[in-house]
Amino acid sequence: MDLLQQLQNQLEQFPSQNKFLLGFSGGLDSTVLVSLFAKLRKKQPHLSLRAIHIHHGLSKNADSWAFHCQQVCQQLGIPFICEKVQVDRAQGIEAGAREARYQAIAQHLQENEILVTAHHQQDQIETFFLALKRGSGLQGLGAMQVHNWIFNVPVLRPLLHCTRQQFEHYAQKEKLRWIEDESNADNRYERNFLRNDILPRLRQRWQHFDNSVQRSAQHCFEQQQLINELLHEEFNKIYDKSDRTLSIVNFHTYSILKQKALLRTWLQQQHILMPSTIQLDQIIQNVIQAQEDRNPTFKLGEQVIRRYQKRLYITPTLQDLTHLRLSIKANECINLPDNLGQICLLEQDKHLQITWQDKQVLLPLTQEKIEIRFSYSGKVKLPQGFHQEMKKCWQEHNVPVWQRARIPLIFYGDTFKSAVGFFDNFE
Repeated sequence: MDLLQQLQNQLEQFPSQNKFLLGFSGGLDSTVLVSLFAKLRKKQPHLSLRAIHIHHGLSKNADSWAFHCQQVCQQLGIPFICEKVQVDRAQGIEAGAREARYQAIAQHLQENEILVTAHHQQDQIETFFLALKRGSGLQGLGAMQVHNWIFNVPVLRPLLHCTRQQFEHYAQKEKLRWIEDESNADNRYERNFLRNDILPRLRQRWQHFDNSVQRSAQHCFEQQQLINELLHEEFNKIYDKSDRTLSIVNFHTYSILKQKALLRTWLQQQHILMPSTIQLDQIIQNVIQAQEDRNPTFKLGEQVIRRYQKRLYITPTLQDLTHLRLSIKANECINLPDNLGQICLLEQDKHLQITWQDKQVLLPLTQEKIEIRFSYSGKVKLPQGFHQEMKKCWQEHNVPVWQRARIPLIFYGDTFKSAVGFFDNFE
């Protein structure tokens, strides 16, 4: 079966999908992918195609590669996007480039559109061995699948079961032109070391080696799916879809193995990369098993795992806003920091209507200076006439500790007036 027919067969498994963003590096594999989709569109004109090239800026030839890709797309009539990124090398160039690439793609992905990559069987084998080197479990050893999510980006790999030789044969037959990344010969990179030095020897020794490894990867994936299925009922009892939190009320009654499996399932639901074994142990010991009066946290990449009232939460890394003071006037809107949205103050019938997100509050008009703050530790006068500590007010409204410092507090002068959408001070 030729590549075009295999592509068509795979896409038939996703009948409602007709918008595709093609990952286009300009190398052999992605050039074949773009060519195949252009051919398929002639048969199926309803297909919506775009191509994206990520300019990592790591090679002196990067500009010429981007220009080459643009020309190819112009010839094929495929809209082209070139996105320049900055690579964070803190965790290595390969990992940094990968993360930067998917973050850029996520910004361009349209509604109901899916990223398509040109991964094939050889890529699958390399991914399996890299996971083996990292000491990955079933999830990692399951390697790549035809469809999954990476950094919250939906990814389709329709040619995953095709061979590199099929790609080469197609490219020669169609007289395609592609670029050669000089870094592919640099064995300092782990994937290149496997591709150029190790795997050719194994294939020479064992003729059907790639097929065997692919079967093993599939077995690992199926075993992980079975575990997920067996945990499904228990997981749904402790998982809250509305806020994506996990109850740990009964966690102490589970075995450590079951605790780890449930945590992995939860993190997978959030499309977060799996923690290492050491990190998973630390989450259990330092977050789940921490003393009840603590509010422990654990940083996992760009995310933070937090505990509050016997539930686990996942948040991004948050800015410290506790010392921030923002002046605002009546009939004015300002944007709050750290993606907290816009807050507006509008004069209405001798009152000040304050709107933030989906919350509203009415306060009396004032001639005093109005400020927005994010921290207050004094007492609040309740409608019943007595005073209560601010901390107690937050607790009664079940607001987690870290969220308390992200809710705008309205001050008239130095007098606290309202935690917008939660409670007011009736002084």
